[in-house]
Amino acid sequence: MSEVAHTGTGAAPSDMQQSLTVMKYDLLKHMRSRRLLGMFAIEAILLVLIAGLTLGETARPFIDTMGNFASLASTLVIIAATLFAGDAIVSEFQGRTGYLLFPNPIRRSSIFMGKFLSATLATMVVVVIYYAVAIGISAAVSSNLQNFELAFASLGLALLYSVAAVGLGMLVSSFMKGSTGSLILTFFLLFLILPSVDSIFSLVDYPPVISLTFASMAITAVLRVPYPPATDKLIIPLEGFGEFVTYIHTPPVLTAVTVMIAWTLVTIVLAYFLFQRREMSA
Repeated sequence: MSEVAHTGTGAAPSDMQQSLTVMKYDLLKHMRSRRLLGMFAIEAILLVLIAGLTLGETARPFIDTMGNFASLASTLVIIAATLFAGDAIVSEFQGRTGYLLFPNPIRRSSIFMGKFLSATLATMVVVVIYYAVAIGISAAVSSNLQNFELAFASLGLALLYSVAAVGLGMLVSSFMKGSTGSLILTFFLLFLILPSVDSIFSLVDYPPVISLTFASMAITAVLRVPYPPATDKLIIPLEGFGEFVTYIHTPPVLTAVTVMIAWTLVTIVLAYFLFQRREMSA
């Protein structure tokens, strides 16, 4: 990666140029490892399965059809963020490739930013392609196109969730010692652990406001008209046992956006701090 340290003019590249070079080589690494192609295969399978179910139904309004696709958008983001960010940092230490990169006249901040940008860009590309195909299919088979613009609101939330999920992946990768463990922890945090904590709040009348995975629920909720209430009380009668009370929480869009931005900033700052202090012996 000598291009990181030198330019064709002989002048030292700026920090941003170095970050972009790291990003380019990291993207090439994803392509060589077939992670990017694997993600395209996964989203193609999801699109085909959902489209197959959708085409077999009676034509419904656009937002209903689009909601079927959006319901799996957060899962797609979790898989992509895991593959592209889950071992972004730890791989340099585990594989000892850092011995080749760190001695070069390049700031660790540029390395970190380049890896963050590559993981974010790769995840966003996957999400944008997914939504482009989903919007096209939904528009083609729906009975009407009312509230068509809400699909782009859902896309915006999915992209923001992508950045936050990548930030969490970078944080996990910054302190884990092995790539496999880092990938597994990133995936289970987003797919199982945090959602499990969210589910506990169905027993109380206040939502898990600061949860990242709870905020991601807005990706699908924004396609519902009218938008669901922040908290909806559900009473289920149980014969012989009285009533069971549960609460359905939905994050307001502004709250979801704020939480995702906060998670991005906090995780990236912490990940960078740990990366700066980490030595190759770790």
